[in-house]
Amino acid sequence: MKKLYSVAEIAEILGLHQKTVQRFIREGKLKANKIGRAWKIHAELADKDPHTGVAEPSVSIEERLSVSAVIELKNAEDSETSRISNTLIAVLNGKDQSWGETRYDYIYQPETGTARFVLYGKPAFISSIMKMLEHLL
Repeated sequence: MKKLYSVAEIAEILGLHQKTVQRFIREGKLKANKIGRAWKIHAELADKDPHTGVAEPSVSIEERLSVSAVIELKNAEDSETSRISNTLIAVLNGKDQSWGETRYDYIYQPETGTARFVLYGKPAFISSIMKMLEHLL
């Protein structure tokens, strides 16, 4: 026999208010059966996102984890910032697949003469870039 959950149990599992769960049932976003006076939801539907109706995949923390790093260069000269930026772009263009999805932003503030190189990605990516910059500078 399949496990059935009450509206209160589903609300707790999904982190929603009971009235929200009842509204989702009324709108057809969450399938439920009325048994007696109460709505019951099958266990296999409990892990579905009521907003999309799609079960949320179980994703490891390594896949969800993202790290950022800001490299700030004060009193930056064009030649320095150009060298660092070009090096970072070259590394990103030939990046290792194990780094996953990465992002790089360059921000220059002329009023303070500060250049910022902002990196986003997996810890292995950030670590590799920091080691490379240590040798580059």
